[in-house]
Amino acid sequence: MAGRKRKYTPKNFESRGEKYLDCNGKIRSDTSANIYESLLTSDAFKNLTSKQKILYVYAKAQFYGHRKPEKDFKDLPDVAGNECFYLQWKSVQDYGLYTSTSHSNFYADMKALIDHGFIERVASGKRQRQKTIYRFCSEWQKWKI
Repeated sequence: MAGRKRKYTPKNFESRGEKYLDCNGKIRSDTSANIYESLLTSDAFKNLTSKQKILYVYAKAQFYGHRKPEKDFKDLPDVAGNECFYLQWKSVQDYGLYTSTSHSNFYADMKALIDHGFIERVASGKRQRQKTIYRFCSEWQKWKI
């Protein structure tokens, strides 16, 4: 089996293991959300607040560890490709980043991520009370202070 990559096993300081119990009591597979140094040292990332940076990490966790919009909307070309993800108000509350009364802070921080070129909103689910769909993008690479 030459050429086949071996599955990465997280170190004990990186993860609780392959499966874990989430805040809702559901057993989940553990995933990682890679963040590269070129992004961390970019002007766009440096210009974010600490909370906005953590929100970006949570968005990456949603992207890698949860259902993708392309599975739910197979006929919509706007969500085709693997850059799209859902990020719900409930999810960020579960992560503990925002309290139930700070939803305006969440939306302001998401707007900052959009304005800095890290993500874009593909479809808002607000009117239909559905999940909002976002897409990661690379416009942050052009951002200058």
